[in-house]
Amino acid sequence: MKKLPLLWALALLLLAGCSGPDGDAVQTPAPSAGRRVIEVDSETLEQMNAPTPAPADLPAPSPTPAFVPSPSREQVLAAREQALAGMSQEQIEHLYDVIQGANSWWEGKYLYDNIFDSLADPEDLAWNYFDQTGEINVGTSYTGDMSREDISAIMEREDLTWQGFCDKYGTEDTISYLVVQNDCDADGFIAILEDIIAGVQDETFKNDLRSLADAADDARNTHDMGRANDLFKTLHDMDYYLLRYAPDDFRDDVQDKGLVTKYYGMLSFYR
Repeated sequence: MKKLPLLWALALLLLAGCSGPDGDAVQTPAPSAGRRVIEVDSETLEQMNAPTPAPADLPAPSPTPAFVPSPSREQVLAAREQALAGMSQEQIEHLYDVIQGANSWWEGKYLYDNIFDSLADPEDLAWNYFDQTGEINVGTSYTGDMSREDISAIMEREDLTWQGFCDKYGTEDTISYLVVQNDCDADGFIAILEDIIAGVQDETFKNDLRSLADAADDARNTHDMGRANDLFKTLHDMDYYLLRYAPDDFRDDVQDKGLVTKYYGMLSFYR
């Protein structure tokens, strides 16, 4: 079994992790929007580029309309003031660390690791992020002689997922696994959210935080990619359109603002 390092930001976290990212203390009403860059060595890049199914568009959760207008800066500032009312500075900083850390992790897995393609298969090893702690297998790499085209044709002809192809056609010599250290599974993430909820005074914000916990719990219990997708989109909206305001906070340091400034309509504040 080949052990590879986890490469994305906040990689020792599951969904939010057991601790927040390093950096300056969060200042109310909004923290710094800076991001870290993690370099990847060429050998790991080659292993990451092993044949995988073609990425699919991220599906929209059922309650979200096809187009949702983004809340304005004034709406976000007002909602943030309402959400954080009555919380201590320490509680606010912990909240920012958890939500921004979780969103950063999911965003990286979506953009660079096709996480939702993997989670579309209820048996895929990526579900170990939800189910297990410690050293876990989260992906399979094929290094045999078959081309990407041949693999895709076999998967389509036999209606196989990527994991199904690896299980059927892989051998000890042609299959390797991505092994990572996972400090928090779904239960750990839910416990972190429950601790945060205990310090929140606003009922609207409590409900949105509970929706995160419910999505994590449902995804773990059912291995339903749609619920994992709901989790990601709620974290995205909460980070970029409540705790921050993406059009302002990422004006200068993000060239492609397509994902960062997108609003999925998952928050109760703007309905």
